[in-house]
Amino acid sequence: MVKTLRVSALAAALAGLSLGGVVFASDNPASENSQGANALGANPLGANVYKPSDLPATLLEQASDLSRQGRAGAQALTDRGELEWVQGLSRNTVVQAAQAQREALDLPARDTAPAERPHPLGEGFRTLIFVSRSLGEAALEDILRRYDGQPGVGVVFRGIPDGVRMVDAMTRMHRLTQATESQVPVLLDPLAFRRHGIQLVPAVVIERPDESAVAKVVGIDAVTYVEEALQQGRAGDLGTLGSPSDILEPDLMEVAKARIEGLDFAVMKQRALDRFWHVHTGHALPTATENATRQVDPSVVIPQDILDAEGKVVAQAGRINPLHVRPFDQKLVVIDPTQPWQVALAQREQAEHGRGLTVTVMATQIPPEAGWPLFERTQQAIDAPLYLLPGDLARRFQIQKTPSVVTAEGEVFVVREFARAEEEGNAHP
Repeated sequence: MVKTLRVSALAAALAGLSLGGVVFASDNPASENSQGANALGANPLGANVYKPSDLPATLLEQASDLSRQGRAGAQALTDRGELEWVQGLSRNTVVQAAQAQREALDLPARDTAPAERPHPLGEGFRTLIFVSRSLGEAALEDILRRYDGQPGVGVVFRGIPDGVRMVDAMTRMHRLTQATESQVPVLLDPLAFRRHGIQLVPAVVIERPDESAVAKVVGIDAVTYVEEALQQGRAGDLGTLGSPSDILEPDLMEVAKARIEGLDFAVMKQRALDRFWHVHTGHALPTATENATRQVDPSVVIPQDILDAEGKVVAQAGRINPLHVRPFDQKLVVIDPTQPWQVALAQREQAEHGRGLTVTVMATQIPPEAGWPLFERTQQAIDAPLYLLPGDLARRFQIQKTPSVVTAEGEVFVVREFARAEEEGNAHP
């Protein structure tokens, strides 16, 4: 979980990335530089190649629309499936998921290592040309044009200039590829700089699939020089030639680390929790003023036969009552948790649920100012999970006021509403 938090923090620290014609090169978990890899966990600097030809295109439209029978069947199954949705509330309700996330934030980190991604330049020998903005636009464009179309060659930056937003840096890199129409991948890979000890640019490194260096030269960007040296039997560090330049961009790993250290995770966590109840507002209902009972017919109408792939009739056209297909073994108790007497009613219904019934208590609302304390206090009072009432569920079961209790009797749902005076009279005869 510490890794997960750090990755999330890195995303927050570096802001949203708008990538085009740019590659983020992934760190290798097997690399000697394990400090950087462990600090980032599942590193978002993953090896994803973005070239002009790879820019996002409009999504493909569906190959074909649903047939009339398919639509009718889908609607019927949706209506019939609402019972299963209710029975699965304990598995898929957003409030319980949020509560699980809150608890997960305090769990220890998992030891599971992130899956290693393939290198953007392939799995064979690779040629890395290390560069910086300090070389100038003309020199960078010349490199991109010169090595266009050569497989296994990539141009590598160490980071982004100080004071430049990540999205702006990515845009600049993308413009380089657009201006040159080059297909040479541009990588943002501070770990490669560390791995090969690159302190000045330009530099050329030919590395093996395991990322160890075959040959390296600093001060020139001529790949042919390194290749000729290898043919002559010379390898390893070939020294410094020409007039190398300093690297303008700071190490992106160090920048990310500094920003992460400056984040207050406790504050971030609390802000996220405080916002939750402003987003998940539930479905507020008025309070019942008198006891009432009504029946709800759950039947749906299928306009035409539903056929399987072989043309056999799965369900005939006409009325279908879901209660004929599957019994409703739930008792839904809908309350306003801000009203203590309604919480007490939920306690009573929970205690009197009887055999074979599962009680699901649902709240119509959790006011943001009450938030998690009210939610947790209500769960403790009813000694059961508490869920938020979705508006579509309220409409389908015709739940109109609180508190309401929904059960099934025969072929119908029965909705019972309870008035406060009656309940308090029962509690205090």
